[in-house]
Amino acid sequence: MGLKKSERTKLESEVVSNDARLKLTRMIRKRCDSSDVNVGLINRNHYINIARTVQGLPIYRLEPDDMGMYQSEEFGWHMAETELAMRRPSSAELIEILGDMLQEGMLDLGAVNDILAGDNVSVRFEAKGFDDDILVRLLSDTEIEEEEDDAEHPNIRLLTARMEAAFADKDFAAVLHASASIFETLAKLVFDNPNVENETLGGMFGGYRKRSELPEPVLDYILETYQRRNREPLAGHGATKPPTVSPKDAAVLIEMTKMCVRIERRLATPELDAKSVRAAPMPRPAVAKASPSPPESRVKSKPIKVDKKAGKKIKITKAKGANSSKRPRAAR
Repeated sequence: MGLKKSERTKLESEVVSNDARLKLTRMIRKRCDSSDVNVGLINRNHYINIARTVQGLPIYRLEPDDMGMYQSEEFGWHMAETELAMRRPSSAELIEILGDMLQEGMLDLGAVNDILAGDNVSVRFEAKGFDDDILVRLLSDTEIEEEEDDAEHPNIRLLTARMEAAFADKDFAAVLHASASIFETLAKLVFDNPNVENETLGGMFGGYRKRSELPEPVLDYILETYQRRNREPLAGHGATKPPTVSPKDAAVLIEMTKMCVRIERRLATPELDAKSVRAAPMPRPAVAKASPSPPESRVKSKPIKVDKKAGKKIKITKAKGANSSKRPRAAR
């Protein structure tokens, strides 16, 4: 199982909403549950490492202490990583992660497909052959249109295909129209509020600007594109004048639109620290004897100063908020 290069390219413009990712996360939480807390931790470790493998992140080896138990830090780290397993990946990575988990029997095929269909994602999983090998199927534009009848919003991949088809047909005004429609769909996904579903991009752009993680110049470009669509002949309305969108304008529109979709997806999870998540592996917690209370390794010891004259040991009380890296010198 795995995506072909051409499939990865198509999925670059796919958007899997945070709502769908949350539903997938809840499914994983449920699957990890166990009456034995250690088994539950091992289950979480399995899901987390499959996700990390697809993303090229270091594998986290779960090791018990001498008593066969795990420290509280292990539970905290795994619970946090479980929440990120479906939220951190790009769309293409997410599909590969889901495929691997389905192949391992860790998720229910029907439930995953239902979530993707409900989110209007153009990907479905199928089990083929005697061994139920999991295959990824990208829906055709016709299939997407058929499923879109009851959908809440147009599918970005379909709109992207329309935009590129219009460029091939040298209908550059239609390229502008499709680009503006993609931006409007993207804004509604980021806004994540059913009250704006019938709003135009112009009517809700102030709220979108506050919620979006895109840089201000990019947001200005999106608004300018939308406003130009409303003025351009044959892009937003009928007209007797010819459109003014040039082939160069249309080519830039296509690439800028795809770029905005990709960047918005990557920045849609603000709690992720890219440096700590991707640049270096998560440090392992200190291993100590298991106990019901926080491990002793987390309790900082206080420095001891020796009074040379009296020969007595005096505890140094460090002021709250002090930040000294120097240790007291030991008595000779």
